Parts: sequence; C-alpha cells; structure tokens
Amino acid sequence: MKKISLVFSISLGLIQYTHGQELSGKENKSLKRIQNHVNYLASDRLEGRGTGAPGEKLSAQYIADQFKSNSIKPKGENATYFQEFEIITLRMAKDSTSLLINGLPVFLFKDFYPLSFSANRKFTEAKMINVGYGISAPELNYDDYAGKEIKGKIVQIDIATPDSQVAHSRFINYISLESRVKKAESLGATGVLFVNKGNPNDNPSGEMAKNIKPATIPVFFVVNSNLLFDPPNGLNVSMKSVILTLSAKGHNVVAYKNNKAKYTVIIGAHHDHLGHGEIKGSREPESNAIHNGADDNASGTSALIELSKQLKKRKYKKFNYLFIAFSGEEMGLIGSKYFVENPTIDLNTVSYMINMDMIGRLKETLMIYGTGTSPYWNEAMTDLRRDSSAIHKIKTMESGIGASDHTSFYLAGIPALHFFTGQHDEYHKPSDDIALLNTKGEVKVVAKITQLIAKTPFESKLEYTKTKEEENRTTFKVTLGIMPDYVYDAEGLRIDGVKEGKPASKAGLIKGDIILNLAGQKIQNIQDYMKVLTKLEIGQKADVIFIRDGTSRSAAIQF
Repeated sequence: MKKISLVFSISLGLIQYTHGQELSGKENKSLKRIQNHVNYLASDRLEGRGTGAPGEKLSAQYIADQFKSNSIKPKGENATYFQEFEIITLRMAKDSTSLLINGLPVFLFKDFYPLSFSANRKFTEAKMINVGYGISAPELNYDDYAGKEIKGKIVQIDIATPDSQVAHSRFINYISLESRVKKAESLGATGVLFVNKGNPNDNPSGEMAKNIKPATIPVFFVVNSNLLFDPPNGLNVSMKSVILTLSAKGHNVVAYKNNKAKYTVIIGAHHDHLGHGEIKGSREPESNAIHNGADDNASGTSALIELSKQLKKRKYKKFNYLFIAFSGEEMGLIGSKYFVENPTIDLNTVSYMINMDMIGRLKETLMIYGTGTSPYWNEAMTDLRRDSSAIHKIKTMESGIGASDHTSFYLAGIPALHFFTGQHDEYHKPSDDIALLNTKGEVKVVAKITQLIAKTPFESKLEYTKTKEEENRTTFKVTLGIMPDYVYDAEGLRIDGVKEGKPASKAGLIKGDIILNLAGQKIQNIQDYMKVLTKLEIGQKADVIFIRDGTSRSAAIQF
C-alpha cells in the first residue's frame, strides 16, 4: 500500500513539475551538469554531509574541484578554496568529575552534576560557606555576602530568590545563575555549589551546553541539598571538574571571479546536511538512516556550481562574483556567520547577496524572500514576473530574516535574497532523495537568477533597508519578533536579531540578549519558547526576563 501511494505521488508530482518546462539546447546541457552534481552530492557515499564528518569534507572537495574546473580562483584561507571553522560537537562531564564532602564522595549524576558554566579545574579541601541566594543588591539594601569572607572558599547558593518571585521579583537584575557565578568569582570564591530548596521542576539542566564560555571555577548543582549540612566547624569540600570537549572542523568553500569591477555579488548555498540524523533537526532521528538532503541542499549547491560556470559571459562582467558553499547551516547558520565575521573580501564592496536553499522541487511557484532588503528589488521582481513562460508564479516576501544563510548577510547590512521552491513532507527526512527532484525546474530557477543579475545596475551599490517582517500566524497568534540564535545551546534563548517594529524591538530587546523567562514561564531552550508563544493572545501583556552583559533584566512586552 505504501509503495503504491509513493509511486502515485511521484508520478503526479512529475506531471506537475514538468508542465511548461521545455528546455533549450543550452538549458539541456545545464540540466545534465546539475543532475551530475546532485547525483554525487546526494549519494550515499557522502553519508548526509554532516558538518565536520568525512562526507562533508568530500562534498567540500568536490565543490572546490568544480570551481577550479570552471576557472574560478580560490578565495578561502591560505590561497585555498577552504575556510575552516571549529564546531564543538560534545561537552560532557567525565566520570573522574568528583565531589567530596568532609572526605566522603557523593555520586556523579545521582547526587550532583556540573553545570555548563563549570571550568575544567580542580580544587581540594576548601571550606564551604552558605551565602543564601548569592545576591548582592546595594540599591535594594540587600547583600547575602555582607560580613562574610569569601576568598578561597566554596560558596553554596540557593537558586531561588529572596522574595520567592521570578517574573516580578525585585531582584530581577541578579537572579540568573550566570550572574551569581560571576559575583562569587569576583569575590574570590574557588567554586560554586548550587542547591534548590523549592520546586524540583526548577532544577537547572544537566546537559552541557556546547557553545558557552565557562567560568574560571567549578560550578556544580547538588541535587540533595541536605548533603551540604552546616556543622559548627564548617564543611570541607573538594571539587574536581573534568569536562571532555570534542570538536570538529566545518568547511566553507569560497571562490572568486575577479572581473575588475567596482562591486561584487555574493552567491551562496549551504552544502551540509544532517548526516545519519544525529544532527539536531532531523524529523526521523531514531532511524539512523542516511539523510541525503537532495533538495536540502544538494539542489542549491549544484545551482551554485552551475552559476560559477555561467556567469563568465560578457554581459555578466559588470560585477565580480564571490561563490560560497557554506557548511554548518543545519547547526544554526554557523558557516555563513563565520564568513561574515571573517570575510575574505572587503564586505564594503558587496552590492548584494543571493542565497539558494531548497530550489529542487519547483511546481508552479518560485518563492523569493528578502525583497524588502533593498528598494531596487521591487523593480527587479516586476521584471522577473514579466517573463512567466518558464515559471508560472513568483511569490515574494520582504523579510531579510529566515532560517537560511542569507540572514547572516542581511544582519550585516547587505541586501540579500533567498530563492526557495517550497516546503515538502520529505524535509529533514531520509526520504529527501534524488528521485523526487525536479531538475528541469531547477534549470529555470537558475535562469531567473542570471536574468536578475544581468539587469541589476552596477554603477553603485544597492541601497540597504531594514525589512518589515511577514509573520506566519498559522501556528502562533503572536510573535515576539526575534531571530533565535540556533547555535546557542546553554540555558535560555539567545537573540540573534530583532525585527523592527515588533514587540521585542519596542520593549528594547537587542541582539545578544538571552531570554530566561517569558510570561512567567521558564525558557530553557527554543522549544520552551515556542510552547509559550502558542499560549499567548494578541493584545496580551507579558513580562520577559533576560540577560544582557551578564546581568539579569526585565521588560514589559505588548503583543
């Protein structure tokens, strides 16, 4: 039954996909090249191209070889095509991590566990001192450290607040665990032991965040606070924090066509995917099957290679071209963010950026995001729509922010477009395979991109504008108006961008703020944030607690 349904859906899809997509002789040659690229990039040999994995390295080398074959010069690091960046793949406490109380050991993970802030250090036989909530707030006439000598001691801190409040606590600027650790450090503490004498559901996560700067002292959470009794002569505590950190290298592939023009156009697509589903985001993570990512994003990568071949004709030489195959996109736009922070050309010379992500399943509609990032795009979209013979419908959205690599460039002040042919049920599943691609349709998408480039004015850079954001209200009735930092995996939700005119912007939140609590609900990760949004209504008011520069703050949100 499943096989019959699958055959029927594929057959129907092919009827829809190929309608009106007759190809010229040149386009048929382009089709064969794109099919060859996709057949390799989405093959089992590359095992899903997980960032830092052997398959991703094979993918990067293949792309570099194609750029070289197309006479596009390397523009990575050290005169190569490659720009490497480090990703932390694992942080975990080794079993040699220990806590001794008056010389007696307690059990790791049962009785205690290190928190993400914990340094990889060892201290022995320090006196423990109970400092209550570990808060010093002079303007509130409150100081848990008053009259206590902290230097050289291990401090015990209750994670609650003096007024037993969170959202409306007058100690809002002091309640984050990170800020309390920093305070203890500043007073010379050699370690921190957090306890929770209230609701056990509020216990901090025991998962070690991969992307966080740790403290300089060990930081543990003690599950049973009764273990830290307070005898008359004080408690001797020994803390040993041994954190295993594993890392890998991701590979951007960067090539440059120098036409000695005044301005450069950046063309990009991510070449990484989800491996065997072990990378967060898989919709079938337990299958352990290869996620070939034919549409996501072997399709965009093959188009990138094809454009590096096509954009050599005279009519395109009014720009220089920087071609970038990003890695780490599936882990949170890591590769594109790294490039923007470590560019191999002067970004001031960039006129605009084009991103291609999932362009291999064209039916009738081509979607182009980012049309609000420059006033010029309105004119350009009118031109693209005039020729409707190849693609029946073009849908545009103004937003420069989305879950793909164009976002990194938009946030850096560069006009950016994202080409996309639509979501499908195979997204982030092992079934996103070559057989379901519409490569004829991809040829037509590439033609639209070359048409756009050919008509773009080259005498001056495109003007950049911040965008009004379109919202998908089919899931959420409200929006905070932020771009989450998908790389951040410590406690809370870190903001990577704030959308103009939305509730977060109006409340004064900025990039880098870490949301810990929204509408009275604790936010430990992006999933918690999504759950809270589903419960909020338009017109509702809510408080948000967040960290900025290590200090807890609060703001009122109007949805």
